[in-house]
Amino acid sequence: MKKKILITISFLLLLAVIAFFWVKNSNNFKQEGKFEITVNDRPIKIIRDTYGVPYVIAENKADVLRGQGFVIAQDRLFQIEFYRAIIQGKAAELIGPVMLNSDIKVRVLDIYGNAKRSYQYLNAETKEALTWYCEGFNEYLRVGKDEYPLEVGLLNITPKKLEPIDILSVVHFVGLFQAQNMDDEIISHNLSSLFENASELLPLSINLDRTKPLKLDSIKRVTPVAAEKNVAYQKLPLPMIPYPKLGSNNWIISSEKSTSGKPILANDPHVDSRILPGLFYPIGLICPEFKAVGIATPGIPGLLSGRNEFVSFGVTNAYGDSQDLFIEEIDGDSYIEEGKKTPFTVRKETINIKDTTALELTIRSTSRGPIVSDFPIFNILTNDVISQRWSLAETKSSTIGQIGMLEAKNVTDFRKALSGMDNMFYNYVFADVDGNIAHQSTGLVPIRKNANGNYPQPTKDGDNWMGFIPKEELPHTINPEKGWLGTANHDTRPDDYPYFYSNHFSPFYRYERLIELFSSNKKYNADELWKLLFDVKNLQAKKLNPLFVAALSKNEKTKKLADILSSWNLKEDIDEVGASVYTMLYNELGYLILDDELPDEVEEMYWDNLYYWNQRIDQMILTNHRFIDNIKTPEKETLADLIIAAGMTTDKILTERFGADTKNWTWGKLHTVNFVSPLRTKGFGKELLGGELLPKAGSNQTINRGGFVKNKEHTYETSWFSSFRMIADMNDNEKIMGIIAGGNSARVFHPYYKSQLKKWDKGDWIPYWISKDKVLENAKFELTLE
Repeated sequence: MKKKILITISFLLLLAVIAFFWVKNSNNFKQEGKFEITVNDRPIKIIRDTYGVPYVIAENKADVLRGQGFVIAQDRLFQIEFYRAIIQGKAAELIGPVMLNSDIKVRVLDIYGNAKRSYQYLNAETKEALTWYCEGFNEYLRVGKDEYPLEVGLLNITPKKLEPIDILSVVHFVGLFQAQNMDDEIISHNLSSLFENASELLPLSINLDRTKPLKLDSIKRVTPVAAEKNVAYQKLPLPMIPYPKLGSNNWIISSEKSTSGKPILANDPHVDSRILPGLFYPIGLICPEFKAVGIATPGIPGLLSGRNEFVSFGVTNAYGDSQDLFIEEIDGDSYIEEGKKTPFTVRKETINIKDTTALELTIRSTSRGPIVSDFPIFNILTNDVISQRWSLAETKSSTIGQIGMLEAKNVTDFRKALSGMDNMFYNYVFADVDGNIAHQSTGLVPIRKNANGNYPQPTKDGDNWMGFIPKEELPHTINPEKGWLGTANHDTRPDDYPYFYSNHFSPFYRYERLIELFSSNKKYNADELWKLLFDVKNLQAKKLNPLFVAALSKNEKTKKLADILSSWNLKEDIDEVGASVYTMLYNELGYLILDDELPDEVEEMYWDNLYYWNQRIDQMILTNHRFIDNIKTPEKETLADLIIAAGMTTDKILTERFGADTKNWTWGKLHTVNFVSPLRTKGFGKELLGGELLPKAGSNQTINRGGFVKNKEHTYETSWFSSFRMIADMNDNEKIMGIIAGGNSARVFHPYYKSQLKKWDKGDWIPYWISKDKVLENAKFELTLE
């Protein structure tokens, strides 16, 4: 019997080995030699370096964009096809019911329809550029059929020709995940219906550069219909590719603060790149009109972050508020518009679902937009009829911005290119070779009559939108006297700013750390700025940790935690015990402060939205807010009582997980990042498909980001982090320093699947070349598109 079992196991292992090598060889693609394509004016060369980073070299701008479309299809065909399914609300057709909520949401918001409507306003130059990119992509579909990635076949995907509207829909899709205000308004609305003191829980936004509060009108809270829907909190499903959510840091120092005598720019966009090969796509684009290198978003031509010969640029999310919710006045089957009964516009949608019956949607709309309250995925708990208005449904921009960035010669040109970026809400910092540095926010953001957008507004009060913020009046700074600029998803609105750009911002701690680093007269070189990307000093802890130590010292059971925290250096390196104790205690303390006040129905959606509560909770702790007392007990609890209780829970959990020896409670054991293949995200076999579990330094509050979602299970798996790191010295005309958390090719087992991950984990960088000579000198493969 044992012999038979051994023979069976050996046979299965042999089959696994054979399958492994078959898959590995079948998921390769052509990197040398020639393809014959029909759309290019002249031959296009695709040069790859050791890590698989492609450099497209062409004799004109049209061909370089065709080459970009071709190589993105070769490397990221699976990602683009899956994004297309998500954006068009057809993911359930591929995967099954698990993606149904995603399909419902994008169909209701009409992402693809908005892209179609806005396409007509693009100028001829932009339409031409999008067409060139599509031509290259579609030529790969024709000549590369024999090397389609394994992932496409496993999901039975038939790749379709890329159209310019598909590109525009990706732009709109990215805009959806940058515009967080709708979720904030829904939380505020639900809280208002259930909790009398909801206004005390609103997001708190602080810009440390402002010298006085902004004079925005205080909005009157509308009392919604009492919450009556018995609906469980619904989340978007986790797809087989990451959603394009973006956090990030960027900063730039002037020539005066640089040892090279020219500005130096740093950028590390924070996204969820756990699903290999990651979201960003490193690429170089070289033609007579421009030379540029950096990262691109798959499906969008041009670059998101990087540099050309004259300008370097780095990106963060600005969270521009492009969405508002409106409480409609209803009369029977109609809504009231300017005192008159008006019938709803009705749109029918059919969602096909793999292996089951199709779902028919009836979507009602007013003049403002779709009635989102009809669908549970939007998590509106009241019986109010609520519509959504979104600037992306009304954009008439003639460009998409990113293509113009390639040819910018100075900061003025770059600002002009950004002015066409209606649908994406970024904070860019940028510098030119002449020594100018600048910051600019982007996006199409409405001017609100009440100068606020925290709550849904009743339509009976009239139209709250009065046009859009002029692009030249979006938050910006040029050549500041302090000699540096930086953003960290924080509030960048200056003194006396007259518009409500947003109220969804990161706590200021990462930006405060930048102030701490750059306020001295020290000059930095590129290598020193690279090291700063790994800074893990937590300035939130600098404020709160003394309170924790003082309270924990009062109780014998928590004195050892007080000792750990009192000797902690406030740095969240992977070998730090203090980081584990502080973070777990802080998270538990938040629950103890607010869970007695928070209505049960809103609790999970509230804690899921980090920027909604983070700065507000910290203020409550620092000011000893009245919510500190637990209203469900007869005793009056103090802050110290809650800190001690949180400390006891922390001690219990860490002991259960890592033992009684506190030396084992290191941050890297608790806080990890789990890289996986989309084909196997958990369970047996995920390591065979490229999965890696790595300790992760940093947290939500550090420059070296290790962001995680607060949860009562006290798991701290990193879900957003510095997925791309870059330093661009404007005195270095050969390269930028860069690395991504993954690789270029979305083909499991391929060498480029995670070709940069080891260096990313070690904190190393590789050269991303801007010099054509250096590209050719470091070429490993050359493919010609004849």
